[in-house]
Amino acid sequence: MPCFGLGCMNMANINHKGRSKYTPFIILHRGVTDSLAWKDLSCVAKCLILLVWERHNGTNNGSIPLSHREARSALGIGNTKTVSTFKEAQEHGFLIERTKGSFDWKVGAGQGRATEWELTAEPCDNKPAKSNYRSWKKQTTAPTAGTNGTQGGNRSTENKAAKSSNGSQGGNRSTRIRSVSGS
Repeated sequence: MPCFGLGCMNMANINHKGRSKYTPFIILHRGVTDSLAWKDLSCVAKCLILLVWERHNGTNNGSIPLSHREARSALGIGNTKTVSTFKEAQEHGFLIERTKGSFDWKVGAGQGRATEWELTAEPCDNKPAKSNYRSWKKQTTAPTAGTNGTQGGNRSTENKAAKSSNGSQGGNRSTRIRSVSGS
């Protein structure tokens, strides 16, 4: 019998559709992908959720181990980005941190425990899925005056200096043009 694809499989392991009954897979329902929370996630956060999901074997939800170091290596991102990506996935309601990881230096150097995660889209502890992502609402709070991205104060020429300390011109454009041209 000829072999096709990634490898030869025993015919006893293939169902009537030609699929192996032992090949693991992830069911990503449209209820998840159509949610506002999923659509708002960054690509890296979606990949992180799928990284946790691929470790789910159907019975270990709530104790799915994935450390920040493993995630950082698998996703090819830095430490700061890894922390913010885990936070984003949690804030959007897809992951719950069940057991905080630790790295105990005193008990056998190099021994540690990875953080254990729960996927809210899957049943856990014989209870139905929590689906926290369904109740997620995008935060629409406006930034306060004086923060990055806002124009603080008023724009009148009375409050601005003629020249700032970095050498740029202050005031409005029409006054600078008049003073240079002599009018």
